[in-house]
Amino acid sequence: MSLKNIRLEVMQFLEKDIDTLIEKYLIPIDKIWQPSDFLPDSEGEQFFDEVTEIRELAKELPYDFWVVLVGDMITEEALPTYESWLMDVEGVDQVGRNPWGKWIRQWTSEENRHGDLLNKYLYLSGRVNMK
Repeated sequence: MSLKNIRLEVMQFLEKDIDTLIEKYLIPIDKIWQPSDFLPDSEGEQFFDEVTEIRELAKELPYDFWVVLVGDMITEEALPTYESWLMDVEGVDQVGRNPWGKWIRQWTSEENRHGDLLNKYLYLSGRVNMK
């Protein structure tokens, strides 16, 4: 049996449990966290004070911290590439919306929230040139 066939069999074997696992472990979309839950409210009267606080706290963080966050941000920006690759894996049916496609889309949305929060934090900190 070829490696390709083995991978397909594994994908099909696991697929039967994905919907159950999604329901068991993933938070429903109306209850999931959003980046704005952790950032200053730009419509709030305290917005500028909160940004100033972020900037003051950011001054104390070491260089290595910023290097790691920038590395994480680069990884998060590659998310569309990861999703495209996963959607092309044998056994994932992005058109028929099988359980693997559903899992990948929900994983992508979770990772996208990480990237949005990280991007906005780095920007508001004033410590990183976002170009």
